[in-house]
Amino acid sequence: MGWTILAVLLAADPAGTVTLDLVVGRTAPIETKPPASVICDDVSVVRPEFSEDGNGFVLRALRPGSTLCGVWLADQVPGGLYRVNVSAQATPDAGAKH
Repeated sequence: MGWTILAVLLAADPAGTVTLDLVVGRTAPIETKPPASVICDDVSVVRPEFSEDGNGFVLRALRPGSTLCGVWLADQVPGGLYRVNVSAQATPDAGAKH
């Protein structure tokens, strides 16, 4: 049992990680200021993009899954960490009986 607890603790996100829940096709703004960069572990799940005004970033949900995205400020200073959970888009007739 001790190994199970250790494995769970090691798999947990670092303290201060912000959790974002998105649906495929949606975006969420993240807090950062230029110059910065955003790196996501799995860009098939979430893709970082510039915001419409070009002064920030959004995370675009591409497919169901979970990934960690980090913000890096000038001189490679960490600027935030996001756990992004993406769920499938609900279909209009989901649960409808025919």
